[in-house]
Amino acid sequence: MVKAALTGNYGGGKTFILKLFREMGAFTLSADGLVEELLKNCSVQEEIRKVAGNGHFDCKKDLPVVKERLAELIFSDPEIRRKVEDILHPLVLKEIEAALRKVKADMAVIEVPLLFEKGYEARFDKTIAVYASDETAIKRLGKAGIPPSDAIRRLAAQMPISEKVKRADYVINNESSPEETKKQVKKIYREMLAPR
Repeated sequence: MVKAALTGNYGGGKTFILKLFREMGAFTLSADGLVEELLKNCSVQEEIRKVAGNGHFDCKKDLPVVKERLAELIFSDPEIRRKVEDILHPLVLKEIEAALRKVKADMAVIEVPLLFEKGYEARFDKTIAVYASDETAIKRLGKAGIPPSDAIRRLAAQMPISEKVKRADYVINNESSPEETKKQVKKIYREMLAPR
């Protein structure tokens, strides 16, 4: 089985590309989706509360994390962001490893937004970076209701997309039409599965 990590920046279209790989037959998994599930766990919430404070929980509902407020805090305070990532990332990696042990497909594509920032690329056979300019990402995020100021702050917290493109084994340019993106995904899928 080929294990590939899919990365890119906020608003670049990773979710759409992950869906395309899934349609082609790859097993897919999103680290962000795993984080969503972990944030429902009471012991995880308690660990986060210790570093982020009580204001990010709604105690009336078994302490669920109030995601918007937590995101606002971690993207404006690098120290808290690092501490929250240190809580979540080992748990996410453990979940990914457990899922990969059960995979029957020839390829697994795992969406890992902070792949290069955290040095996780060695855990995978191949890396794929999704490219979209910051302008495109901000426009797309605006359509999804994310204010430009929030989008800019989150993009600034990540490694520049140009650096991710340099480090990746494959690059998908997600600036144009969905059809063009699909062609690129199909080509990469075939190349990764081609006999060596």
